[in-house]
Formats: sequence, structure tokens, C-alpha cells
Amino acid sequence: MGYHFKELSGIDPFVIDQSLTVRLPGMPQYRQGWLKEITPQLTALGGTAGFLREEAPLCLKLEEGVDAWIASLDNEIE
Repeated sequence: MGYHFKELSGIDPFVIDQSLTVRLPGMPQYRQGWLKEITPQLTALGGTAGFLREEAPLCLKLEEGVDAWIASLDNEIE
């Protein structure tokens, strides 16, 4: 949504991706490989954490247009 806001307004918003590790029924899980890579950090931080781009694991920094991520090991949505 932040991407669309920027395109329409010309304002560069601070974009937070909250869907990184969420498992939605029927949706492809193309980013689940990232969950495996960041599980050690999430475990050390109690299972849920936020990462700013500057401090994020490399696998997250590869995604363009995002300034921060919220990730969790508790991901099931039914």
C-alpha cells in the first residue's frame, strides 16, 4: 500500500511489511524460505521482532521498497 501511496502522492512513506511470515490459507508461500533464515533471530528475541532495513538480516534487505519488517514464529491465520 505504501508503494501505491508514493506513486499517487509523490511522498516517500516509511513502509512496514507486516505480512512477511504470515501463512494465509490458499496463498503461495514464496517467502517461507526467509522464515527459516530469520528463525534464530526471532527465537532469540522471544518469537516476534521488528527489523529496520539497516539492521535486518541480508535476506530481508533484498526486498526493495520496504523500510522495516515485523516477523513472528506465530504465523497461522485460519
